[in-house]
Amino acid sequence: MLGFGKKKKKDANAADTAGAKDTIAVPPGKKDPKKGQAQPEETETIEKSPPPEKKKFITKKRIFIILMILGALGGAAFLVYKMYFTGNETKTAVYNKIELAHVKLPEEMLKFSFKHFPDLYLSLVSYNEEITLFENEIARIEAIAQKYPEQKKITETGKKSLEKGKNTLVKAFEKLEKPIKETYVLFQVNESQGIASIKEKEKELTETAQAALKISQDQTQIIKPTSPKEPGGIFTGTLYKLKKKFL
Repeated sequence: MLGFGKKKKKDANAADTAGAKDTIAVPPGKKDPKKGQAQPEETETIEKSPPPEKKKFITKKRIFIILMILGALGGAAFLVYKMYFTGNETKTAVYNKIELAHVKLPEEMLKFSFKHFPDLYLSLVSYNEEITLFENEIARIEAIAQKYPEQKKITETGKKSLEKGKNTLVKAFEKLEKPIKETYVLFQVNESQGIASIKEKEKELTETAQAALKISQDQTQIIKPTSPKEPGGIFTGTLYKLKKKFL
């Protein structure tokens, strides 16, 4: 009895060992030859990287650069204003008499125009220069005509063209004299009405004068003028410098 029990136990152990030998490791994804089933594949875990951050268009550096540029422009504008318009803040524009041989207005009306029609006054100064240019050039051509009388046809053509331009400019400015005189007298009689008249007429008179000068200057730009005398006074002197610099 005892010997039979031990033999039975040994047979069971031997069967377990044989079963273990028959069990073969099957690679993932291949079928088990015994069971006919594919072994599950091992999955690899892939970590996703975070999406790249979008670059901001407005950054602190760009804001700083923009502020620096604006500051530089503002400083330049202030410097120009300080140099050309407020060179001496304690003084006001002072009228200095300029001989305008071709302007028929009396001195007190020129002074009035300087104070109340400043742009028109500058046009009167330019008008005087233009007439001087015309007369000097006409005189030069007349001298050529006397020296070469056989070429009279050429000299007469040039002279007539200049005389026509001069007369056109004179007529345009003669029309400006009347409203200037009327406004001056009205200002002397009733200052408030005179100021109202100045505001009403200033733009129109100035534009008329500048338009006439533009036509004349298109004709006289080929004439070489003698160096004009720089106007005196803070107001006219400053405007004269600006005109020379930028025009």
